[in-house]
Amino acid sequence: MDYSEIAVYTTSEKAEIVAYFLSEVCMDGVSIFDINDLYDNPGWDYKEEGIEQRYDSEVVVKGYCDSEDTDRVLDFLRRELDGLTDAGSLKIEVRVVDGDAWVDKWKETFRPIETDKLVICPEWQSVETDKKVFLMDSGVAFGTGQHETTSMCLEFMEKLPLDGKRVLDVGCGSGILGLCCLLLGADSAELVDIDPQATDIARHNAAINGLQSRTAIKTGNLTEQTEGTFDIVFANLTADILALLHKDISKVVHSGSVAVLSGILDVKSDEVIDMYSDRFDVIEIKAKGEWRALLLATR
Repeated sequence: MDYSEIAVYTTSEKAEIVAYFLSEVCMDGVSIFDINDLYDNPGWDYKEEGIEQRYDSEVVVKGYCDSEDTDRVLDFLRRELDGLTDAGSLKIEVRVVDGDAWVDKWKETFRPIETDKLVICPEWQSVETDKKVFLMDSGVAFGTGQHETTSMCLEFMEKLPLDGKRVLDVGCGSGILGLCCLLLGADSAELVDIDPQATDIARHNAAINGLQSRTAIKTGNLTEQTEGTFDIVFANLTADILALLHKDISKVVHSGSVAVLSGILDVKSDEVIDMYSDRFDVIEIKAKGEWRALLLATR
């Protein structure tokens, strides 16, 4: 299978935001090529002759997708990038790359990720540890836990009292959040995503970790697919999608529930907090770079 390499030209200041948009619809492992990194890194004591010529005058952010998904990805990118200001040309270039070569290269870069209580390990690798091991295949299209927005969710998760809890993972992607809750003691987890590719990967990850009997994985939107209420809700999305799901998430919690909301740019965190304040109190806010994650509790 061939893949499309999608390159977006932007500025250093907006590169992380562009990378996030690409990671929403492209394979994990989005790359940022910024010539400033050559000069701002104090660890450089030698630079290969002529290396500057490999960089464009603008920052280039690259991601990859199945060739057949290229139009859908481009439509999403143009819609999201349209709202950015002072972000350079935002020119988009597409080229076809060999699929097998790319997948092999991607697998080489996916290494186990260790948190306080977990090791997230690619299913084609092994690891020796006393911690809980979550085997996963992100399908080269969904989160592996490396992005700041996911890592903040994992940090919140590991401090929550999960024993016996019923968990909902909204926009589950690879299923990492809902399934890791089960490894850490949750009683059951419901995973929902509108993308059938995501739910297929989540089912695979549930199977390789022996978690199928405690997991319900559904394709569709939140309102149509869930019933009842949950003790803990994870929604690692974007501020705009969290705004759209505000009423739906409020309906699936009860007194004493907590919600972890992530994927929020710092400039939109107050907006999300205000919107959810009708049902939730803010317990804690985490920040990594330009990203924010919220731990909320129902009142």
